[in-house]
Amino acid sequence: MSGHFKRYKYGLIALSLIGFAGCESLPALESKQPPKPVPAQKQDVKTPSGVVITPYEREEIQRKKMQVIVPAQQRKQQFEDGRRLPAFQKLMQKTQLAYKQGQWNEAEAAALQAQRLAPQSAETFLYLALIANKKNQPANAEALAKRGLSYAQTNAMKKQLWQVILKTAQQRKDQKTIQQAQKALKGL
Repeated sequence: MSGHFKRYKYGLIALSLIGFAGCESLPALESKQPPKPVPAQKQDVKTPSGVVITPYEREEIQRKKMQVIVPAQQRKQQFEDGRRLPAFQKLMQKTQLAYKQGQWNEAEAAALQAQRLAPQSAETFLYLALIANKKNQPANAEALAKRGLSYAQTNAMKKQLWQVILKTAQQRKDQKTIQQAQKALKGL
């Protein structure tokens, strides 16, 4: 009985598939005339099933070159590194005052706080390098000055950083870095 049932089941599936496929491929029985062409004017077209088709004019898609306008503020080559923040400026004033008074730890703490506000400011790296040099840490001072060079935007800042590098190289008696710093300073 199970074999008979399987054949019946497969037959039923086959008939239903043929029925569905047949419905899809047969033309509508109600309309024996070909569909009307879309009129040139905007007129509603009714189909035999009662659906109303409203044609619309479609413009041709054309490629056009767009003109890109860059605001004057974005044309600058300089990037915003956070130097204009009031908190940063206040911390840098505190750093400079402590440095002038020879308070290296206070100057370093203020410079590190300023650096957190503006991590790409070359000025913080300059002061940190100067402080490291005063603390007799020439390798650290040179590394900080070189890092500051990657963010320096003006020749004056680059010159100050290269002078720190030159001074630390002289302390460490590193001839290769001394020559490199002297060459860079001549180029500025």
